[in-house]
Amino acid sequence: MKYRYLLISLMLFSVEPGEIYAQQNPLTFQSQDLQLIAQRYTGSTVNWPLVIEMASHDVDKNSFTLEPSAILQLQNFAEFSSKVNEQQKRISDLINSGATVFAAEEYAAVKEIISKYSTSISEGELDQAIGYAGQLEQAVDEMESTLMNNRIVDVQAQLSKKKGEVNKRVGLLGSWSDSFIGDLFKQSDGIRTLIESYATLSFTDGSDIQVNPNTIAVIRKSRIDKLNNASDTEITLEDGGLLAKLSAAGKDRSTYVLNAGPSRTELKTQNFYAETEGVERAKLSNYDGEAIINSNDITITIQKNQGTIVEEGKDPLQPVELLPAPELDWSSADTLINEEELLFAFREIDDAANYRVQYSNSPNFDGQLTEVTTTETAVNIENLPMGMTYVRVQATDQLGLRGPFSKTARIIRNVDNQPPPVFVDNIRGNMLLTSGDTYAVEGVTEPDAVLTMNGKRVSVASSGRFSHTLSDLSGETDIKIISRDPTGNVSELDVIVARLTEDRLYNFNIGKASALQSNRVKAGSTIISSKAYNGLKVIISNQQQSRTIATDGQGRWGTKITFIPGELTIAFKDVSTDQTYLTKTFIVEADQ
Repeated sequence: MKYRYLLISLMLFSVEPGEIYAQQNPLTFQSQDLQLIAQRYTGSTVNWPLVIEMASHDVDKNSFTLEPSAILQLQNFAEFSSKVNEQQKRISDLINSGATVFAAEEYAAVKEIISKYSTSISEGELDQAIGYAGQLEQAVDEMESTLMNNRIVDVQAQLSKKKGEVNKRVGLLGSWSDSFIGDLFKQSDGIRTLIESYATLSFTDGSDIQVNPNTIAVIRKSRIDKLNNASDTEITLEDGGLLAKLSAAGKDRSTYVLNAGPSRTELKTQNFYAETEGVERAKLSNYDGEAIINSNDITITIQKNQGTIVEEGKDPLQPVELLPAPELDWSSADTLINEEELLFAFREIDDAANYRVQYSNSPNFDGQLTEVTTTETAVNIENLPMGMTYVRVQATDQLGLRGPFSKTARIIRNVDNQPPPVFVDNIRGNMLLTSGDTYAVEGVTEPDAVLTMNGKRVSVASSGRFSHTLSDLSGETDIKIISRDPTGNVSELDVIVARLTEDRLYNFNIGKASALQSNRVKAGSTIISSKAYNGLKVIISNQQQSRTIATDGQGRWGTKITFIPGELTIAFKDVSTDQTYLTKTFIVEADQ
């Protein structure tokens, strides 16, 4: 019997899986070989009930016999069993892709077929099992189709902002008509701006497309995956220029493709500018992340502050470093004025062909926008409205590639019957902090105002900036700042300049040790708390651990920490500027 069992085992595994051969004689095997027979002839051990049903059973010998015809039927079923296994792998993948949510009915139908298939096998009903196996693939196909139809949906972009005349075209063959804020643009719709007109299209993931004057663009694709909110967007720039301002989610999770001239660009950037001259040439500039550009079957990648030019029938120009952003020729980005015009000046950039100055009532430059192109390093901005105007400038190189914008300047035109505003740099509440015995109080007010500190006149520059140095500081020094404009309007500001000292900041205990009087503390868990000033953060570093605690509005702070033997430093820094005011080092000793 032992040799017979060995012979059967060798027969079972001497043929390659999936190979069907004609069994000429009945096959007899013992009950302990049942799963081996099921694996060999049906492709899976779980199909053993079918083997029992197809075999005759000799109770006395506890053996089973399969006739050649039964073996052939089992071998034919193996193909169906293999297909079911393949579909179950698909089902698992589709479940991970959201089938239970976006194709719930179809998923239930698939589960029912699998359940009936499994029941048929357990009951030995081979023909029924084959029938259900044959239904499964079509049911899974329907589930996949429904999943993709429900999960990937077309979404519309919205015209969120506009200036001047903006047109919309419905579909590729539609005619142009006026477009208004709130209009929705779906796949294949076009947008057109005319001379001195701007538009902003906003997408569901927070990304914006800012459309320049004299521009035509078409939304080729606009879809969203409802499982992960990832967008799949494709835009074709037919003529003109646009700025793609992707959100963080759009950059990291979504697919944004921009076709410009003969190029196709996949955007992995939050700030990208494209400009076309018809379909034959495009200028591309990238200001963040990277952009993957394909043209003439050549792919290049441009990184932050790089650009390229693509032309029909030519390889794309290798990445070019963009010109740097011009620096403002002012001491401050904030300027207060009473007049309705201002000379906006900036510093020259070598090799610049020209400069583009933009000013707007919106900090994002997507509202009422005015643009001036000049070869000079100053532009006279006229008819400034009351309130805030935002200004920036960029340099264009000899290739026509636009560099990054400068930092944004804020021009504040003040109403004459209002007190002149006074802004003090680095103030938190009414406090200014310093670790030295001198401190320069700096800020901005109206340029023609008379400003005093504690009764002493302080000069005000033409930009409105002022600076006054205090010396011999100790403790807290009270400062009264008064600004008076030519019409007699007055603003007053009370400021406290606090000199930070060890006596004030380190007036606390670490365990039983005074932080002021000792530089040795004990290891172990302890609670530290004290009162300093608002606007500080406390950095506690001990061996491999570090902790940062910000003071509250009253300057209070505290923490519970377990110290490890070794070096301990406690530093006080400015929350906003990260400037270190004071640092003290201690030795943590093991508690004996």
